Amino acid sequence: MASILDTLIPLGIYLGIWAAIFLIGMLIKADRFGVILKPYYFMLKTAAFNSWMERLGTKWRRAWLVFFDVGAAMGIGLSGLALYAFVRGLIALFVRSPQATPTALIIPLPGLTISWEIFPYIILAIAVLLIPHEVAHGIASVLDRVPIKSSGVFLAIFLPGGFVEIDEEDLAKKPNRTKLRVFAAGSFTNVVSWFLVFLIASSIFLPTPSGVLVTSLVDGGGAQQAGVPQWSVITVVNGNPVNSVSDLSGIMSRITPGQSVDVRLSNGLDRMVVTKSDTQNQSRAIIGVITANYFPSRIPLSPITGFQVFSAFNWMILILFNVAIVNMLPLFPFDGDRYFATILNMLGVKNTKWPRIAASVISLGLLLMSLVLSFLLFGTIFLRR
Repeated sequence: MASILDTLIPLGIYLGIWAAIFLIGMLIKADRFGVILKPYYFMLKTAAFNSWMERLGTKWRRAWLVFFDVGAAMGIGLSGLALYAFVRGLIALFVRSPQATPTALIIPLPGLTISWEIFPYIILAIAVLLIPHEVAHGIASVLDRVPIKSSGVFLAIFLPGGFVEIDEEDLAKKPNRTKLRVFAAGSFTNVVSWFLVFLIASSIFLPTPSGVLVTSLVDGGGAQQAGVPQWSVITVVNGNPVNSVSDLSGIMSRITPGQSVDVRLSNGLDRMVVTKSDTQNQSRAIIGVITANYFPSRIPLSPITGFQVFSAFNWMILILFNVAIVNMLPLFPFDGDRYFATILNMLGVKNTKWPRIAASVISLGLLLMSLVLSFLLFGTIFLRR
């Protein structure tokens, strides 16, 4: 009952705030300010974004042309990498390789598909993904004078993002080179963003963990009773160094329930913890902590702040690259489908309908089979890290 309330209470508060904002917006007639309010989304639609993208594209036109030309050329590689990754992952799942990882959907429904703890990181990562993605499409369009019909930002209950609506009829008349730039712009920008985020994260945090961070304590568990503080870092257990969660798991596999273990923390404190049985496996001893690998930072950050910053970077790195690759699959309605059609036109294929259908069927088949096998082997198709 408590776990259900832990999910429903935050959800109710969030939806209550959403409803209050909606009602206030209706009362003050927010549409006067270009804000479109619906029960399921809020949208700010303004020509100011159009002008901003046009000015940005004009100011550094040569640099943008080079940038998006590189993206257009890399589009083939991104599409090939997407197909290769799905085929390789599907084979690993089919043969049940130890290296197999699940294909998971990222659907930001806190308490249902993801936990409330990771919800803020997911929202931040999605915003960093979608807004630059759409802006890139807009700038790539104005470089060759393809009009932007509308643009803005939105929040669809749990999903933030931006949108750029370009004149598709005008784009259809442009050279193939322009089309390739526009269609590959979003994913290429996401890949560049992923690389920049990775560089920033690497400059802040050391590449290997040096302890286990106690992110929370099990109520009534041995660690809580022994006075192990939340957000402390475990470095030694029974005289054995602990550099990662796997190290801790290996040590605990040799401990029996009821046995005491000596836990040393990074601040030099020692705590004698009496282990208890895991509710899922009575023969397995646990100390009653929820953990994560602790990556020390090169700048002064407390363990809790470091964990939050590291988690934000980690989710951005994960989502930016993977979504960028998936978006370049030759699958309708992804950008990869229109990129594939343009390549076919450049190769002299006049009727692209059937090749596009075939590519979409193959891509969708790979995606669905990966999800089915992931569910059968791992019990879920949602990313719950």
